Amino acid sequence: MPTFIALHKYNPKDELTIMKELVAGFTAIAEGKGVKGVELCATYEAPPGTQRVFCVWKAPSLADLEKSFDQFAPTLKKYTEFVPVCQSYPPTMEYVIALWKLGIQAASK
Repeated sequence: MPTFIALHKYNPKDELTIMKELVAGFTAIAEGKGVKGVELCATYEAPPGTQRVFCVWKAPSLADLEKSFDQFAPTLKKYTEFVPVCQSYPPTMEYVIALWKLGIQAASK
């Protein structure tokens, strides 16, 4: 399943609104009301007071991940950049295949 990093850098004035959305959203997800296949894997926060958070998500597609944010965290979505990523260590099958493709491309030149 595709992996994405959500880079959140939000305005302090919206922090309370964002926290309320997250509580409601994660409560709904825990009750099985989330977008099918969208899963939060990990969250990393920058030092307190910086309003920067980095989250690793698995989702069937970017559209599904964005739909989840539209549904549960529309304020936070305004401050979010979604970046598709591929885990390189420990290597995943997707990463190994990407390396093979690079090798084939280089050999074809």
